[in-house]
Amino acid sequence: MKRFPLSPHERFVGFGLLVTLLVGALSACGAWGDREGERRIQGERSRYRPADTTEMGRMPSELRESSGLGISRTHAGVIWTHNDSGDRPRFYAIDSTATLLATFDVEGAGARDWEAMEVGPCSQPRDASCLYMADFGDNAFARESVTVYVIEEPDPASGDGVVSVVGTVSFSYPDGPHDAESLALTADGALVVITKERSGTPWLFRISAEEVASAVVRGESLTLGPGRRLPIELRSWRDQTTGASLNWEDDVLAVRTYSDIYFFRWPISDEPEQAAEACFLGDLERQGEAIAFRSDGRLLLSSETTVWRRGYLQTVRCPGIGLIPSAVTS
Repeated sequence: MKRFPLSPHERFVGFGLLVTLLVGALSACGAWGDREGERRIQGERSRYRPADTTEMGRMPSELRESSGLGISRTHAGVIWTHNDSGDRPRFYAIDSTATLLATFDVEGAGARDWEAMEVGPCSQPRDASCLYMADFGDNAFARESVTVYVIEEPDPASGDGVVSVVGTVSFSYPDGPHDAESLALTADGALVVITKERSGTPWLFRISAEEVASAVVRGESLTLGPGRRLPIELRSWRDQTTGASLNWEDDVLAVRTYSDIYFFRWPISDEPEQAAEACFLGDLERQGEAIAFRSDGRLLLSSETTVWRRGYLQTVRCPGIGLIPSAVTS
């Protein structure tokens, strides 16, 4: 039988399914902790589940592994997202039902391992809105430096297109390579990077708005200053950090793992202070990676496609965060 080479998309889909099966096998074999321990944690944490959950829609087939989310403040109802490693440098506009609106390829960008994104003011010009695409995944802890691509936000109403990078923020960590999947953007234009550790607790690094603007204009590579530990206990693979977002008031930082969403008061102090009890997702998104605050305090989540089901878009409201209807009606 004649054999034909696999297309890049087929290789990407195959790799994603292989990783999903491998993670499932490791979990089943107890490589990341026994099932009895997981059931105990589920029982202890169940009272901290979201107050309510709303499934918005199934992700389009083009989005096999939605790894970052950004809510547009320029184009009403538009949500930006992208795939994890394996896709070419491109991103997607979807609506609140996860319907695909437009696809944009990016000239001048690589896509080694895109893991997160943000939407916010451009450093130059400040009156424009930009997308910040973080190519900083590093599973092998081998990258000397990583890059956040800055792209002026396009108009999805124009349909599919090609956009160009307007600048980059390339950086290295002060203590050597880290893997990372979490990026947040402050109101003043600073970038917040949170590492994904295999042991210990994650590190938070801040790139000031001035450093971001300088890197974009001059193309220089930065060496980050000292990081700060976040008190997120690593009990199993499900406690690894996969996404972050600042609320619209810029005073609460949400950091998600595969099983929980942690809330810290922003700016982070020397002793990070929780703004609310961690919200327990349980099995809601076992392979969930992306998170974004909505203006009403609800959190938008997305997950990757597995061998059993397509990924989906949903929102959760966590106790102590955002608007609490019972408090309004009482």
